[in-house]
Amino acid sequence: MLPRNVLVVEDENDLSVVFVSILETLGFRGTVAKNAETAKLLLQKNQYDVLIIDLSLPDTNGVELYKQIISTKPNYKGSVIFTSGGAAHDELNQIIQKDGNTFLSKPFSINQFKKILNHWI
Repeated sequence: MLPRNVLVVEDENDLSVVFVSILETLGFRGTVAKNAETAKLLLQKNQYDVLIIDLSLPDTNGVELYKQIISTKPNYKGSVIFTSGGAAHDELNQIIQKDGNTFLSKPFSINQFKKILNHWI
């Protein structure tokens, strides 16, 4: 089976390295976007199986980015793992419930991350 492609939208360099390292260990191929603009450009050129989106990005928030993505690519509904150091807020909880996405609270354990990724293995 070919590796599954994952787009990691994360502006914290150390954390994006951790995400990619864990992904590669599990047989995924990770690509990093440091901001929403880069993520949108990558999504125009590539297909991903999973999106990991930080809620706090330098150029927008993760919920707004998600809305922009699914407005043109609705197939990403249910394929997003939102991450944040804070709690999931009401709007995010509604999106998670309605579209079948997931929330991963920072800091997280490798086992928590693996458990979420098992859905795509």
